[in-house]
Amino acid sequence: MNSPKQRILNSAIVALERSTGAKVQILPSIRERNPPHAIVEIELDRRKYRFGAEVKTIDRFQTPAMMKCSESGQHPLLVAPYISRQVAERCRQLDLPFIDTAGNAYLSRKGLLVYLTGQPRPLETPRDKFRALNPAGLQIVFLLLCRPEMVNRNYREIAAQASVALGTVSPVMKDLESRGFLRVQAGRDRQILDSERLAEEWVLHYPVTLRPKLNARRFRAEPERLRALKVGSQGALWGGEFAAEKLTQYLKTEFFTIYAYEPIASLVASARMRAETDGNLDILDQFWNFPPDSNVPELVPPLLVYADLVATHDGRNAETARMIYEQRIRPALKIAQ
Repeated sequence: MNSPKQRILNSAIVALERSTGAKVQILPSIRERNPPHAIVEIELDRRKYRFGAEVKTIDRFQTPAMMKCSESGQHPLLVAPYISRQVAERCRQLDLPFIDTAGNAYLSRKGLLVYLTGQPRPLETPRDKFRALNPAGLQIVFLLLCRPEMVNRNYREIAAQASVALGTVSPVMKDLESRGFLRVQAGRDRQILDSERLAEEWVLHYPVTLRPKLNARRFRAEPERLRALKVGSQGALWGGEFAAEKLTQYLKTEFFTIYAYEPIASLVASARMRAETDGNLDILDQFWNFPPDSNVPELVPPLLVYADLVATHDGRNAETARMIYEQRIRPALKIAQ
């Protein structure tokens, strides 16, 4: 495990021991195809419980659905720098055990129940701002994650496909390089590093930083009419639950999401949509300028489908999000590195 994750795990263990009186030790990890970061044994009331710890380094952790599916048979344990009350409650609803460096915890097994929330954020928790995390930076990172071959294109091409100003590309690339997400050799040869962590960072920040800038408009339309709508012919793409349903054949859509370029009048008329604050459909601006996957030509990239699902804080969507991450996102990210 690299040193930042080791420090977070050690600090969380100390905080758990302090807040609960438990005894905790780290055991050797089992060799497997998809191992947890560590096997953690927690002893409380003379009983021992083992968990497969998955350590997250991002400060504002909001995506329990990104927990790795370990094959060791150990119960998963999320370890993060800080878990807010809101995220703690979501983890409890998903029955996802967690500990953090502040002493907040949720541990649930037969004969074991610990639920501690509301501990203040540790002062040493970093809350830095980076160029890659502002709206334009997120658009560039989205392009690089979805179209990794673009990393070695010139900045003008990157700006065009990310739909950002040319001057924003260089600062974002320097930010990614300084934080270990980008390797630059011979001044020009560039390679994305640690793409899974970069994707996790993007998913965390997209709903709070970029999505609010996308001019969301709420409508209502008959679900059957929406399902029959060929959005591709309108220059639009399906996102959210309906895109997830098409990717997995698992989720039954309750709320629809479309990403479209302006103008949208023809799109609205084609499905007889009517503006309604409590409607069943959002239309948002597309923030990228590269073509969809030819295999699923009417859907946004899986990374965006995933981000929209986990942002709903809905357990039903979280399970589908896990499927999309394991089946489509993680394999593509590994190939791209």
